[in-house]
Amino acid sequence: MIKNIPQEVYSALKEFGLTDYETRAFIALITSGVSSAKQLSEKTKIPYSRIYDVLVNLENIGWVNVISGRPMKYRAERPAKVAKLAKKQIEEKYSRIETALVEKLEPLFGHEDAVDSTPIWILNGDVENKVKDMITNCEQSLIIFLKNPSEEFFDHYFDEFLDLTEKNVDIKIVINGHKLEVEEKNTWRKISSIAEVQVVNKHIMFDSMLFDKKEMIIFLTSFFKIRVKEENMVFLITEKQLINYAKGYFKMVWSAGEKFSLKEHAK
Repeated sequence: MIKNIPQEVYSALKEFGLTDYETRAFIALITSGVSSAKQLSEKTKIPYSRIYDVLVNLENIGWVNVISGRPMKYRAERPAKVAKLAKKQIEEKYSRIETALVEKLEPLFGHEDAVDSTPIWILNGDVENKVKDMITNCEQSLIIFLKNPSEEFFDHYFDEFLDLTEKNVDIKIVINGHKLEVEEKNTWRKISSIAEVQVVNKHIMFDSMLFDKKEMIIFLTSFFKIRVKEENMVFLITEKQLINYAKGYFKMVWSAGEKFSLKEHAK
């Protein structure tokens, strides 16, 4: 920082939108007068590899003029002129914002019938039992995406899955083959007997469940935990467009996979 320049000057220029390097370069040109890029780099400690980008940005907003020659040199505009220029730029910026808000978005305000209210929810509290209830309430189909397949997961929810078979609910499970580990063969035999299990070699984006192709829960965790805690951020999605995307994604992933084979994947 250059001596005798108050901190509020730096703060004001940064508030306008200048980066730290741009602020230092502009103030150095004000105090030192015409300078080359190398001289500015040495004075401001701005890396020489960055100084030209900094000066080009200042030139683009009209705060710095280029003096032709070898080497090229740079001169700051008078602070009073820059102040007027900055004011004009700010007024134009807020005019564009006002136009966007008033002319483009205001007419759309209040059209609740055009979109579903609160299409994405964060589940909290007793998340585990809420998941079980959603499984139990399935009437037609349950699709499960497992980025990090867990035998504990299958064991934990197997009774709920089994109940669905009595209602002829179609259960399909897509598993990330990169994370697939078979240790308890009986677990995989049981789940394969009540659900279609497909293994894909491309990464699945997240652990999730799609209920009757109407609602979806997403577990945004680094790995699937059976006792889901609130901080694991479990989302419930009901928005139609997102659900349609999930259905399309499922079709794509399912078609790219192959049927799970215990013989092939068992240790």
